[in-house]
Amino acid sequence: MLSFEDFSLSYGENAPVLQDITLSMKEGECLLLTGESGSGKSSLIHAVNGLAYQYYNGKSRGKLLFQGEDLSSLPIYKIALRIATVFQNPKTHFFNINTTRELLFTMENMGLDRAEMDRRMEDLLSIFPIVKLLGRNIFALSGGEKQILALASAYLSGCPFLVLDEPSSNLDEGSIAVLKTMLHTLKEKGITILIAEHRLYYLMDLVDRVAFLEKGRLCKLFSREDFLALPEESIKAMGLRARSKPNLSLPEWKNEGALKYQKEDRFVSFSFGKIYGIVGENGIGKSTFLRKLSGLENEKGSHFSLFGKELRKGQRLALSAMVMQDVNQQLFGDSVEEEMELGKTGQKRCIALPAMKTIETAEETTTQEQNKEKRHNTTKEELLNALGLSELKDRHPMSLSGGQKQRLALAATLYQEAKLFFFDEPTSGMDQKNMLRIARLLKSAIREDRIFFLVSHDYAFLQEVADEVVEMSRLFGSSQRKVDSCPLL
Repeated sequence: MLSFEDFSLSYGENAPVLQDITLSMKEGECLLLTGESGSGKSSLIHAVNGLAYQYYNGKSRGKLLFQGEDLSSLPIYKIALRIATVFQNPKTHFFNINTTRELLFTMENMGLDRAEMDRRMEDLLSIFPIVKLLGRNIFALSGGEKQILALASAYLSGCPFLVLDEPSSNLDEGSIAVLKTMLHTLKEKGITILIAEHRLYYLMDLVDRVAFLEKGRLCKLFSREDFLALPEESIKAMGLRARSKPNLSLPEWKNEGALKYQKEDRFVSFSFGKIYGIVGENGIGKSTFLRKLSGLENEKGSHFSLFGKELRKGQRLALSAMVMQDVNQQLFGDSVEEEMELGKTGQKRCIALPAMKTIETAEETTTQEQNKEKRHNTTKEELLNALGLSELKDRHPMSLSGGQKQRLALAATLYQEAKLFFFDEPTSGMDQKNMLRIARLLKSAIREDRIFFLVSHDYAFLQEVADEVVEMSRLFGSSQRKVDSCPLL
């Protein structure tokens, strides 16, 4: 159905991002593309859906055939009639505000008559649990709901071939379960599926084969059975995530500290020198919570204080630095090096913090002394090197892969002289190696005059880096109860 024959791909005059790929897929097969960030997974997907040629100015040699046709020579609208794509960022899919209109738009754009549109909608609603999504504002949907809507839209296209790029990024466990069910249904209906993914555990009973890419080359091709038989040491050596579902077991959130957020008679508080993991279902308000704490969003009736003194919106903004969930919204430089300097030079002077109170216990005193040793300002070069970006400092940020952009945004944020750092899904779509890189960097960057907040569904990452975990369902904004300790997850 799909075949690569000695296929290579490059962008402009740069070195090839894919080299000598020979691979074929048969009808109804599910193939998993895996490998470290920058290994070529997204480039291979862009070659299949035509974006590499008509959007990224890609040049290829060798053959890439779909049902006997050369994909590189087809206009993108003809490819879209044969191959549907679900992107990592579902926002790139949508053209309407209303969810129902978005689904209908997919079919209208294909020139289908009303009878065929009704038939496909009826079929869609009979097999996918999306009735609750109809008639809603797309911008009010959670990340998981948007991803499910994008997959439903791809199914409505009627394409026999489906491409997915990191579809589980930013999804909670419930949304991943729905996604998995939908993918199984699609496979049962005979749709061929090519999926690039770092989260492996939910796909192990779905995929037929696993293709491992490294530095643009197809290094290994496994059957599902052979891949599952690999020892865990081999999986780690390949830089891959675990094949089993990760668990999270961390100390409870103590709800005591100098930074306090109060609404009516309920409050939450956090201590300096700690890294907090914030978890919860899609749509429960984790990102909104970060925006309130950082001063990006106000809330009537709420009060913020630091060491007992009121902390106004402008003061919180001056103290804060953030890595957004969609890092494309915060990359503005013409090079990686320039991007690092933008936040540094554009940042307001942080307001002075009151002197830290003396910590009495021996254990806490030791921690304080350790943190004092970390007080030196990390240099730009140290940050780029720690995240594997040193060799890319002259590249334009928009020319980087998704994982590289994410690491750049994190490096540029940590380079700022802030006190409150907010990271919204910093490891989404991240391979094992770079996830651990980020964890090590954050642990080395925390100091006695800083607080790190990590919104994440990546339990393996939180297990590595977080000091305490906050379950959003226990916060007053969602449970409407007085805040108490977070249960172990």
